[in-house]
Amino acid sequence: MRRPVPAPLGYGGIGLHCPVNPYPLAPHIQNAVIEAVRGQIAAINGYPDSNATVLRTKLAEYVSNHARIPVTPENIWVANGCNEILQQIFRAFAGPGGTALGLEPSYRYFPVIAEAVGAQWRSVPSRAFPQRDIDAALTAIERCQPDVVVIANPNNPTGDSFSMDMFEEVLARLGSGILVIDEAFIEMSTKDSAVELIHRYPDKIAICRTLSQAFTFAGGKLGYMMAAPNIINTLLATRLPYHVSSMTQAAAAVIIDRADEILAKVPELLLERDRMVTALQLAGFDIPHSDTSFFLLGKLDDAHAVWEAYANAGIFLGDVGLSHYLRVSAGLPHENDQFLEATSNLLDLGKIAIG
Repeated sequence: MRRPVPAPLGYGGIGLHCPVNPYPLAPHIQNAVIEAVRGQIAAINGYPDSNATVLRTKLAEYVSNHARIPVTPENIWVANGCNEILQQIFRAFAGPGGTALGLEPSYRYFPVIAEAVGAQWRSVPSRAFPQRDIDAALTAIERCQPDVVVIANPNNPTGDSFSMDMFEEVLARLGSGILVIDEAFIEMSTKDSAVELIHRYPDKIAICRTLSQAFTFAGGKLGYMMAAPNIINTLLATRLPYHVSSMTQAAAAVIIDRADEILAKVPELLLERDRMVTALQLAGFDIPHSDTSFFLLGKLDDAHAVWEAYANAGIFLGDVGLSHYLRVSAGLPHENDQFLEATSNLLDLGKIAIG
């Protein structure tokens, strides 16, 4: 993803490059977060709860209520964002000399994190973009038996999802390895979580989530994992001590307490996505189906040139390393209006060439 640069003219800096919930926290929730953090300041000379007991309990209650699957604090682990969770998983279950496997296109930091802990990364390329090649992946899993298989669901950057049956097929082919399902965007989609699988396959599956996207808490950097206690305990043995600050734990607990109110904005965001997609398809763009609040904009003759044209107009999209597509994340309604207006202007000016 390219860093947004200030634009002197145009729309003044509209960021549709990060797939987060654009609606700010309501003032009373902001105040509750402030008070919770303030309450930790008096004890800031002490270390945080290394087991994040209160936060894990609240997360277990949230997941149990929303997924209608019983989850206990012993099924939950927390860290500073999903990336730290992934790092812990790759280190504990693959590590130097181990193998991790993923499908393309997907989250660009999967291989970066795996290789950073010494694991060998194996990638299964797509044969029919933007769909990930699950048939080739199943063959590769059966052949090389990786220590970790990681799949984003919904996927980033394409927004497509796999079914529960597909994950069970992966688990059937996977011997002693572990399947990691990255559900960073599950609350921003209409698809069901795979959380029920942690009880049916207690030795073989972990599910990662974050408060960064739907929960409007990206700056708080709180990720969590759901798995059977034996997998959680393996990570506990490899964690850094006191790794999640007391202030992060307190702020995240407030966010989870108010989950229903915060997530109530997600349907509005998905309607905005639909409105944008309809207008762009009418303009001739290829927009692959997405189950979440972002989508791919294509098929562009030169994605980088189009990214620069939007940036020069003060609108920043996600350049996610795809030759003919950019990622667009639905923003606030007025931001989306300005994006669509800019798109029309850039088409009229010949700044966007659609293949």
